[in-house]
Amino acid sequence: MTFPQPLLASILPAPTDFLTVGRLMGSEITLKVGPWYSTGFLIAGPVLVVAAVVLVLTMYQRVKYFAMEYGYGTGWGRIKAIFHYIVLGALLVAAGAAILLMGWANQGYSVVLSPSGLTEMHREGTQLYAWTDLKGSSERIKSTDFWLRFEKGGRACRVRFLQEYWGEELQDKAIDITETSMRSRPSL
Repeated sequence: MTFPQPLLASILPAPTDFLTVGRLMGSEITLKVGPWYSTGFLIAGPVLVVAAVVLVLTMYQRVKYFAMEYGYGTGWGRIKAIFHYIVLGALLVAAGAAILLMGWANQGYSVVLSPSGLTEMHREGTQLYAWTDLKGSSERIKSTDFWLRFEKGGRACRVRFLQEYWGEELQDKAIDITETSMRSRPSL
């Protein structure tokens, strides 16, 4: 997934970390981002921002008489009195923005594992990785948890297959596709 800034891409987790919904269609496995990690993040981000604004405005109003009593009656004095709430509000805004960006990046993201390779679908388009683009994998493919890393044209996609998310049947099919394709690959 490409973000507008490379810094954001290095800070925020990749959409492949949120692949929790799997579906078997013929000889292909489709993995998608769960609704909690796309729609849930898109809702939670703005809620945190609104909560931060409400917190700061409420505390600004509450401290009015307290600040006047201790000589901070001006607007700047009230701000000094609630500075720690302003910092908390800024942290909530930053967290809300990060969650919103993750939800935006996760929306519509999916990967398809097939005997021909891995297809990554996202907002910017589709990236096809052949099995010859496989640059790394878990040492043990026959397990309930393994990963594959594909690289092509400066882009990388690391997909983790967890049986706990999509069940034993789908995991067994992923193992079968991976082992068969890796055996038929000339470089292995």
